[in-house]
Amino acid sequence: MWGMTLLMMTSILHTACGGGSKSGSSITMPQARKDVNPETQELNRKLIQESFSSDVAVDYLIGPGDLLSIQVLEAPELSTEARVNTQNTISFPLLGKVDIGGLTAQEAEERIKEQLTEKYMHDPHVVVAIKEFKSQRVAVIGSVKNPGTYELLGKGNLLDALALAGGLADNASETAFITRKGKQGQEKSVQIDLNQLLDEGQSDLNISINMGDVVYIPEAGVVYVDGAVNKPGTFSIEDDMTVSQAITAAGGVSRVAEESDVSLIRNKKGQIEVTAIDLEEIKKGQTPDIVLEDQDVVVVGKNAIRNFFDTIRLGLFFPPFSVGVQ
Repeated sequence: MWGMTLLMMTSILHTACGGGSKSGSSITMPQARKDVNPETQELNRKLIQESFSSDVAVDYLIGPGDLLSIQVLEAPELSTEARVNTQNTISFPLLGKVDIGGLTAQEAEERIKEQLTEKYMHDPHVVVAIKEFKSQRVAVIGSVKNPGTYELLGKGNLLDALALAGGLADNASETAFITRKGKQGQEKSVQIDLNQLLDEGQSDLNISINMGDVVYIPEAGVVYVDGAVNKPGTFSIEDDMTVSQAITAAGGVSRVAEESDVSLIRNKKGQIEVTAIDLEEIKKGQTPDIVLEDQDVVVVGKNAIRNFFDTIRLGLFFPPFSVGVQ
């Protein structure tokens, strides 16, 4: 659940991107404030500057609406322009329909080459170039000035998407999460340190954004508590909040909790650190109660036996105990 929380910025970028249509009808526009976070303001300045100047190579995925220029060097008469239809196919001389949706230009070259080789030619050289890019709809959510769904034209990247959403909000963290569905439907997520991208100039972090991607900027100064607690969720860090205090803020441990099985998950410059914590020892004063940092995640494990019998008590179907067991 916390993983989904993690995995779940201006319109001035018209020269490179399309206009945006904000999702939902009740988005609250930010008001002018005197206490603007100077660090966020500086990140926004660099974000907009970089979004115009970035020339990072991206692996654009071909999709419906794209116009392709296809050349067969050994047979110029086969060279053509073709637009990808809604079924992700194109019509190509000799071959008829060719499925190239979701492929990069290089992968499309290989597919056409393979099909030509199978029936008609020996080792042809195929060149595929994208002449017109489709409009990609991406969601930018979380601590940005104008959350919503936007149209990102062409080879859009992370900074383009953030700029379309107006930049970072004053309460934004310095981390971005990009969630994407793979070719088999499985979700993948990547975490980007915006300080490394904007302050340290690591342009390789300005990754390409594809249709359907979700860009999420979490709120700064919060921790996440999940697992066997009564009220899992996101909580603001207050006065050096510790692990036990965060669990208390989440309503305390549930009846199926295993208090000796608590995990503290912390991101250190892209490296995930997991620390095992015994809540019982903390209560007895036998081990320090660790002070939490921004974006920490606390997960309380479940006691397998108590969880098993609690499931039966709730009357859920659980063979061989299925009906009438209390």
